[in-house]
Amino acid sequence: MEGRKHLSLNYIYHKRRTSNMRLSQRPTAEELEQRNILKPRNEQEEIEEKREIKRRLSRKLSQRPTVEELRQAKILIQFSDYVEVSDAQDYDRRADKPWTRLTAADKAAIRKELNDFKSNEMEVHESSRHLTRFHRP
Repeated sequence: MEGRKHLSLNYIYHKRRTSNMRLSQRPTAEELEQRNILKPRNEQEEIEEKREIKRRLSRKLSQRPTVEELRQAKILIQFSDYVEVSDAQDYDRRADKPWTRLTAADKAAIRKELNDFKSNEMEVHESSRHLTRFHRP
C-alpha cells in the first residue's frame, strides 16, 4: 500500500511539472501576432468589419428575386400547377371501426386461419418455403 501511495504521488508530481512546463512553453500573444496567427485586437476595426459584412449580406439579400418573380419565371413551381387539387370531403373520421371490437379469441381464430392457409393452400416455391412467416398461435 505504501509503495502505491508513493507511486501515485510521484505520478501527480510528474504530471504537474510537465503541465507547468508545457504552459511555460506556450507562445505569448505578442509572438502569435508576429507570426500572423493572432490578429491585434482593435475594436473599432472589428466593428467596421462586422458592419461591412452586414452591408454586403443585406445587399445580396435585396438583389434576390421575390417569390412571385420566381413563380412567373417558372423557376419556383407550385404543386397545384402539375397536379389537380380539389377539396376533400369533410366527414367524421370517428366512424365505426369493427376491428377494434375483436376479442382475443377472434384474433386467435384469424391467425389460425392465416397459418392454415399459408401452410396448406398458398403456393410457395420450395426453396423459399423457409422464409414464410407464420403468426403466433
